[in-house]
Amino acid sequence: MNQGASSYEAHHTQDSTLKLGALLQAIFVTVLLLLITYTLYQGWNERLVERGKQAGQSELLGIRKNLFLLMGNQEMFTALYGQRIEESLFIGEVPKLADLATYLDFLKKTHPSFSFATLDREMVVLDRYPTLGPYGIGYNYQNIEQYASHIMQTLLNDSATLDGPIKDEDHRNYLVSRYALSDNRAHWGLLTLYFDFEQFLIEAGADEVSSQYQVSMNFSHEGGEETFVWGAESLASEDAVSMDLSYSSLRWNMKLAPKDSWVAFSLPLLLYGIVSTLVCLAIGVLIYLHQIRYELVKARSRTDSLTGLLNRREFLNLLSQTDSGEQSYAVALIDIDNFKEINDTYGHLNGDKALLSLVETLKHHIRMSDVIARFGGDEFILLFRDCSNIDFCKRLFQAIRHTNVELEGKQVEVVISMGIAFSADEEKSPQALIATADRRLYQAKLGGKGRLCSFG
Repeated sequence: MNQGASSYEAHHTQDSTLKLGALLQAIFVTVLLLLITYTLYQGWNERLVERGKQAGQSELLGIRKNLFLLMGNQEMFTALYGQRIEESLFIGEVPKLADLATYLDFLKKTHPSFSFATLDREMVVLDRYPTLGPYGIGYNYQNIEQYASHIMQTLLNDSATLDGPIKDEDHRNYLVSRYALSDNRAHWGLLTLYFDFEQFLIEAGADEVSSQYQVSMNFSHEGGEETFVWGAESLASEDAVSMDLSYSSLRWNMKLAPKDSWVAFSLPLLLYGIVSTLVCLAIGVLIYLHQIRYELVKARSRTDSLTGLLNRREFLNLLSQTDSGEQSYAVALIDIDNFKEINDTYGHLNGDKALLSLVETLKHHIRMSDVIARFGGDEFILLFRDCSNIDFCKRLFQAIRHTNVELEGKQVEVVISMGIAFSADEEKSPQALIATADRRLYQAKLGGKGRLCSFG
């Protein structure tokens, strides 16, 4: 094992832990920033959706306005034509729709949805204009489904009414405007104007909605079962703007939804999503690199750069913490007796290799609770927790006093001496205990190489 490999192994576990911690912190911050970015993105997108729905609502409001105007016109024309017929009744003339031909032809030109008109008395059709088509002369309106809800309600009102849908034998849907006729004495009959429902909606501009939308309308009569659906029948209600409306006896629901999405392509939103995501990832990388540097500098300030062991300052802090407890402990100083010879003979790089070999030997023989630190040069200091006698120290010393390391292809013996002091025997401060261990190390070296001293 060369010096670089030994040094790497000494720092590998510590550096990996630091990098993992920095990575987790960077991931946490990045995820948090991405969540904030996503929340802002969603908020922006929801505002765009709301803006799109408001535009769709405006489309529906435009259709509603046109529908109400047309319906009002239909009732107005029906009331005017009804009053014209009542003038004939008041002077004793028999009313005929041919007398209104000029007016009805004008209505057909201005409102292409107008189909025909009928004049009835006691629910039987007396006259029709034009003469061809459904509900001809002699037709009994009581045959119409939902007769009571469609016609009898008109007879109870003094004004014109509007309702539908009414279907003829060919299943053609009509929007119907009625006016109850009166003579000088009482109710006389009914004037009815029929408008093609689909053409009526086209007149109202329902087919002029922007091509990006789908529209659906569902018309029904109050109290009736008939319905007329115009537009997209399967429009998803959860993604549509909706409007419930009524006019006279007519009830209907309008829905409008986009063909694709309420949000049109938005370059600013797309750029925001891309740029903000990249910024979050870049911040995460910067945090990771900064944290790695910070933690490594912090860790290296506590450890020896060559061996990866605690340095002298950190060991003294740890020793002070241990001394403040009630547990007995021992402090041992170790010195390589022939370190100068190794340096002089094989060079300083091989001397470092000898130090690393000794560190590995120490780590192999001490307990998990014990601590090693580099005290300076070729000196190491050990803290033995829960140790109050010399027996354990002697066994350890016998195992490590003579070790071999390969230097330049040769097996070179590394010999150490040890001085040890016990807190149970020396009622001194940690600094004084170290001084005692240092003095005993000096005494051991005076007696020769590879010696242990625990007294004196």
